[in-house]
Amino acid sequence: MKDCVRLGLTLCEALEFFHQQGLTHRDIKPQNIIFVNGQPKLADLGLITGIRPLGHEGTLVGTPGFMPPSPERPGTVAADIYALGMVLYVLCTGRAAALFPEVATTLVSGGEPPEFLPLNTVILKACAPLPADRYASAAEMRAALAEL
Repeated sequence: MKDCVRLGLTLCEALEFFHQQGLTHRDIKPQNIIFVNGQPKLADLGLITGIRPLGHEGTLVGTPGFMPPSPERPGTVAADIYALGMVLYVLCTGRAAALFPEVATTLVSGGEPPEFLPLNTVILKACAPLPADRYASAAEMRAALAEL
């Protein structure tokens, strides 16, 4: 879990940088994370565009399972946060995005509180169905991960 938290912290920083520049990634998924000298980086920048206001109609791009629930569209801060939360879910649970929010019983079984549960709380907030229920920014999500 510690590696997943570290990955999330680094990717939140990258996402925060994009958003501060008025940009959104629109296709955050495990296949678009590369490692350079051991550091995770967001790749496949071809879909980056200016941040759209919520409810704005635009082209529907992204990868199913990592795009926010309909009718919300990619291209917003909230949609990028949803996608990053889904990436953490897939990487930490080993389950397909389509199975969200199911968690393997091996992650939550045992006598002591599993270390996955606090991380799962962050993931669930990042992937909330309604944009208003998600982290307001990548910086806010990063702060939640830093507490872990």
